[in-house]
Amino acid sequence: MRALLSPRRFWFLYIVLLVLFCLVIYQILQLTWLHQSSLLALAHRQHYLTIDVSPMRGPITDRNGKEFVANLKIPSIYAIPRALKDEDRADLSREIANILGLDRKWVTERLSRDKSFVWIKRRVTFEESEKIKKLECPELGILEEYKRFYPQGTMLAQVLGFSTVDNQGVEGIERSLDGDLRGKPGKRVTQRDAKGREIKAFEIKSLPVIDGNRVVLTIDQHLQYLTEKALEQAFKQWKAKGAWAIVMDPKTGEILAMANQPGFDPNHYANAGPDAKRNRAITDMYEPGSVFKIVAASGALNDGTVTPETVINCENGKWNYGFKVLHDVHPYGMLPMMEVIVKSSNIGTVKIALKMGSQKFQSYVKSFGFGGTTGIDLAGEAPGYTRPLAQWSKTSPYNIPMGQEVMVTSLQMVTAMSVIANGGYLVKPYIVSKIQDPAGVTIKEKKPLIRQRVIKPETAATMREILTQVVERGTGTKAKIPDVLVGGKTGTAQKILPGGKGYSHSAFMSSFVGFAPADNPRYAMVVVLDEARPLYYGGTVAAPCVQGGHGSGAFDPRLTASS
Repeated sequence: MRALLSPRRFWFLYIVLLVLFCLVIYQILQLTWLHQSSLLALAHRQHYLTIDVSPMRGPITDRNGKEFVANLKIPSIYAIPRALKDEDRADLSREIANILGLDRKWVTERLSRDKSFVWIKRRVTFEESEKIKKLECPELGILEEYKRFYPQGTMLAQVLGFSTVDNQGVEGIERSLDGDLRGKPGKRVTQRDAKGREIKAFEIKSLPVIDGNRVVLTIDQHLQYLTEKALEQAFKQWKAKGAWAIVMDPKTGEILAMANQPGFDPNHYANAGPDAKRNRAITDMYEPGSVFKIVAASGALNDGTVTPETVINCENGKWNYGFKVLHDVHPYGMLPMMEVIVKSSNIGTVKIALKMGSQKFQSYVKSFGFGGTTGIDLAGEAPGYTRPLAQWSKTSPYNIPMGQEVMVTSLQMVTAMSVIANGGYLVKPYIVSKIQDPAGVTIKEKKPLIRQRVIKPETAATMREILTQVVERGTGTKAKIPDVLVGGKTGTAQKILPGGKGYSHSAFMSSFVGFAPADNPRYAMVVVLDEARPLYYGGTVAAPCVQGGHGSGAFDPRLTASS
């Protein structure tokens, strides 16, 4: 006997089935139409992996192609948090933290993110990467990144600067030319297997990387080494607070060497303080002292105010002007103008400048490049300072000719000496020779630039003869190089007391500025020691750097490889 289905039950079942059918239709509509884009995106995230590919930062070389900065391939660890199961995160976080020396809570937080790619640790050791591999965890991966490497260690460190873990330039050339050096990153999209591992053979698409450009400097690596060696010796011997030196081609303005002490290793830049990273050769301003006498001497000769034979009364070392007294280190009587510079008489130099007149003297100060930046292609150059003529005090005509009441940088001093060395022209110094793309094609190249004529060629020749005598028998004898004529000027300047209240009697800036060979200069050089002790005269502590203290230093043309 068949059971009868009551109308109530029939309609109940009918409605239930109808509702279930509608739900199925609704779910189908959701999957195929309403949420299609988001579901496809989810599927794409689960089955495809997008990896950023870092470009290789461009190298930096010297003028002869020798590398100052290169790149090393270093493993970095990443994770795919979305592919991880919740129950696996705790154990994996503990193992990763132990291997990589990281905080476990920090690792757990990284692995809990709703992302398909997160960095765990950049630039790990090869031993650490091998231990990560042994975990055999498909949600962990290893990518090789480029790490900046400075094969010469501390050499040229303040000029080169350094870059961060993300290959972003921070100081020096690395910062100023970051756009050229950095390159452009690429991307790689590949499929993943069921365990989330990358299947490199199934690469879907890729955006190729563009490596950074090569930067070629005017620096000569061999000359840089000799300069740094000589400067370090002086820095340590005289227990100086700081020391710096520049070697420049006086005819072109190319910087051949630029050294600073104390130094630092850009491979470990985090261990160095801000003073060690500062490029003092272009950032530090100081009163130059007697090296500044080349301006008054050159200007007076150029105008015909004096000749090398013009006799100057040096007042036996003591001269009263107004309520002030000007002294010489050694007392001199009547001296020819040439001997005034050779013996570095303050009184004689001031009288030469007074003969020329303040207005004309100040015009030469500006013409030699003081009171403004040189325009070198390095960031952070200080402009120095020269007081406008209208603001000169009653003592300015007596102080400025001997290097007081004026602030200079070492780059300005070597550029001014180059005027004498090259025949009378003010050149623009530069340190970047050219920029080449990754294929080696030159895309930017710098050429020497003459800014203006400052003195006549015959004036420059006369000044070279005078400054050669300074080294041969004057205050700069310790700059002599056997078989090579050197010209130059020494300087010893008292440092200004804090607050500008007078001059220190125990802290000095010691310097030497010169050129070689004197008959046809190929090099102009400046050396500065900040607070040398116990001796501090420029001729004693700075001049020996020219010949390294042993007759074969950075300035010796017989040893250099510069073209």
